[in-house]
Amino acid sequence: MKKKSHILCIDDDDKIRELLEIFLAKQNFLVTTAKDAFEGEKVSKFFVFDLIILDIMMPKKNGIEFLNYFRKINKNIPVLMLTADNQLEKKTESYKYGCDDYLVKPFEPLELILRINKLLNPRINKLKSSNEYFFGEFKYNLNAKSLKKNDENIKLTSKEQFLLEILLNNINKEVSRELVIKKLELESSLRSIDVLVNRLRKKIMSNSKTSFLKTIRGKGYMLVSEYE
Repeated sequence: MKKKSHILCIDDDDKIRELLEIFLAKQNFLVTTAKDAFEGEKVSKFFVFDLIILDIMMPKKNGIEFLNYFRKINKNIPVLMLTADNQLEKKTESYKYGCDDYLVKPFEPLELILRINKLLNPRINKLKSSNEYFFGEFKYNLNAKSLKKNDENIKLTSKEQFLLEILLNNINKEVSRELVIKKLELESSLRSIDVLVNRLRKKIMSNSKTSFLKTIRGKGYMLVSEYE
């Protein structure tokens, strides 16, 4: 018999915790729940989980603070964040601390299962071995050096392409301004790098008119993807 995957659900909403527990148990998962980040910390010390479903907006200690704590003791267990906030800035902060995926409330139960299965299966390795990278509506093929938004080709200059590849190789991670300048052999002036970053940022806007290329103030840049 196949071993059941053990999922920890941390949410301060009693109704959501109950619904998640019932629904996931019906999908053949073993489920443990925690009413807040503090209870989540306690149970995470005594059980080995295959995946954590974590609400962002919780009182006293929010989900991002829990994630920051948890990643210091475990870097491998996938974490799926839940929130009513659809802002890309929140996603950037979540990914910065080691979030693996992000789901906005309210969500369809089927979408939750699809995302759980994605995180529990080795899909990421398959994507990387195919030399294709995905972020939002965009797909970049490393072999063909082509960027597409849905099925539409997006033209890039050679430096924009090189910058995008640096970011894709460090997806959901900070890339320092100094590294970009060194790799692209740019002048060290703020103007040269800012012009290049702004050009690429405008070319990878989401349908909601926000860019997947984020500036991390005082540090560098990050390309945000929900698929990594």
